[in-house]
Amino acid sequence: MKKKRKRKKKKGKSSPKAMAAAAEAEEEVRQEVEAVASVYGDDCRVVRGFPPHLVVHVRPRTADDSSQQFVELFLGIKASSQYPKAPPHVYAVESKGLDENRQVYLISSIQNKARELSCYPMLVTLCEEAVEMLSNMNHPAGDCPLCLYPLVKENDGSALPFMKLMSCYHCFHSDCIMRWWEWLQNDDTDSKKSSTAATTEAQLSITM
Repeated sequence: MKKKRKRKKKKGKSSPKAMAAAAEAEEEVRQEVEAVASVYGDDCRVVRGFPPHLVVHVRPRTADDSSQQFVELFLGIKASSQYPKAPPHVYAVESKGLDENRQVYLISSIQNKARELSCYPMLVTLCEEAVEMLSNMNHPAGDCPLCLYPLVKENDGSALPFMKLMSCYHCFHSDCIMRWWEWLQNDDTDSKKSSTAATTEAQLSITM
């Protein structure tokens, strides 16, 4: 009996047409990344052009008045080579003024938006969604670190006058921070008086 020869399967090669389509799709994605960089300028860091990986510094709309800005976010957007068919992964690199609950809500909402926009260019849209949500969240949240009472009253939404540290966006009741500052000054004065009295007493004991 003759043995049947097994036919070797030829490895599939992409046709020139498919390769051209893939190259065109990649170029479109790269142009989209350039568009994000153009819109956000220095606030956009391109980690990788393709597949897209960006970190965008987004802030609430405050007409460039930083004193009215209480939240901000460095938004990470990382996509696979299947983008935009497969939505990118959205994550928080760093944030200010957002507690854990608000940050989780923000990121999950943007991720859901990415799923809704699958198969469509979405990078700029996701960044704008983050800006819009931050604008709605642009108010101090949580308790004053000094008195431990809420910065904003839950029953009527009103807020006592407060101050913000520009470096970290931590907020304090104005009265609390002033009392704390006065206490520091008085404590410093008392310490100096005690030090002076101790020095004088030591000098007197030496001369006697």
